[in-house]
Amino acid sequence: MITEILLFVVGTLLLHYLISRPRGMPPGPMVIPYLGSRPIFSVADVQAMHKVYGDIFKSELGPNKLIFLCNNKLIKEALAKVEFADRPSLELMHFLTDGQEAGVIMSNGKRWENARRFLLRNLRDLGMGKTYLEESILVEARALVEDFRSGAGTPAHLPESLNVAVLNIIWQMVASKRYDLHDKEVLEPIGILRAVDSSSPILFVEFIPWLKKLIPGFLTERIFVAQLRKVKDSMVTLMKTTIEAHRAKHDPANPRDVIDEYLIAMDEKSEIAEYFSELDLMRIIFDLFAAGFDTTANALRWVILYMAKYPEVQRRVQQQIDEVVPRDTLPSYQHKSQLPLVEAMIQEVLRAACMVHNGIQRAAQTDTFLGGYFIPKGSWIFGCAGICHVDSRYWDEPQEFRPERFLDQEGKVKIPKEGLMPFGSGRRSCLGESLSRMEMYIFSAALLQNFTFSPPAGVEVDMGTDSKQPTLRISKGQNIVINIRN
Repeated sequence: MITEILLFVVGTLLLHYLISRPRGMPPGPMVIPYLGSRPIFSVADVQAMHKVYGDIFKSELGPNKLIFLCNNKLIKEALAKVEFADRPSLELMHFLTDGQEAGVIMSNGKRWENARRFLLRNLRDLGMGKTYLEESILVEARALVEDFRSGAGTPAHLPESLNVAVLNIIWQMVASKRYDLHDKEVLEPIGILRAVDSSSPILFVEFIPWLKKLIPGFLTERIFVAQLRKVKDSMVTLMKTTIEAHRAKHDPANPRDVIDEYLIAMDEKSEIAEYFSELDLMRIIFDLFAAGFDTTANALRWVILYMAKYPEVQRRVQQQIDEVVPRDTLPSYQHKSQLPLVEAMIQEVLRAACMVHNGIQRAAQTDTFLGGYFIPKGSWIFGCAGICHVDSRYWDEPQEFRPERFLDQEGKVKIPKEGLMPFGSGRRSCLGESLSRMEMYIFSAALLQNFTFSPPAGVEVDMGTDSKQPTLRISKGQNIVINIRN
């Protein structure tokens, strides 16, 4: 009798599952009812599935439909749609604010629109994308050159000062503060953030609510939650301290930075401040902190690794810098048009080592169609720019590292209209793109003017990625020799 009841229940559940499933979705791996298909998050997984299923395919985790787009046209079409402007709803993404939606990167609707509009206006007023910000970047470049000089000659991991130098640019606009390149106040939170292991299988349980209830709490605590709590405690302390310091010296008549402008808008209850709060401000400055220290710094690490891997390219870049810029002067924006190979090399690094390989996830606001397939409401959308960056439809010999592909016959920089999206696309593309490009150029040129990078004798440069961050292209920690140029 018990067996019959169990069979009836199982049969009913399976029938309900089959009847309720949407029809006409993109192809993908086999789905186990209520559990989903094999998880597809890592760069390697997406590359493998693209070869099997083509330019649009799906994966499933519990009730969540994950749609992967691997074609330049599809990605741009999708990310420009208002139907795909949202971020997915997952409590884990708001761990810093105890599950409450806040900030600019993972918020939605009018909250996101107001936050983005506010940040774009104020960051531009403070110099983002304008040439007068160049002097601030050059200050950090000089400090970074001196720090690299102190560690030259001995094989070692690239110094964390690279992260701090990059962070300082945005942080002066956000909080009117510049950190010393070895300041523990900022290095410790950065170290904690970088140590998070997002490859843990426990992470996938977050996508399947009923399965999450079956996992013992002590197990999730030990494997994953403890890590997030450490990040939260460290970052909340830093963010709150920063906000409190601003409150103590706040002068509405003389705003100094983004935090001051935010506090003024919040206190005056201006129209744009409809969703403003100190909790939201904390998340916003965390978003800017994380983006500031990690993305550009990771790209610069790839620049150094590619130069060490391809010494002939490094030599040609340095030769061009030497022909244009006096050795007692750091390369600046006035030299940019005369240094096309520097810019071409940076573009090739951004193509070959796209950090956010699968894009930052979007969510379908409503049932819709894309590429001839049905996309259910709530589906996660991944615009896999990294696939386009190595697609032979857009690139000749995409696995080769060739900066010259970004130069025309006259030696001037040319950027293709398709196949390259290192900063995303559409309504939620990176709001700091202009700043990041300026930083990439000045830091790269300054370091290559003063140093030659190479692997230790008898060792190959490892171009693999950090296994702790499978969804991203984060360079592996490894020893590199920094040689001072004469």
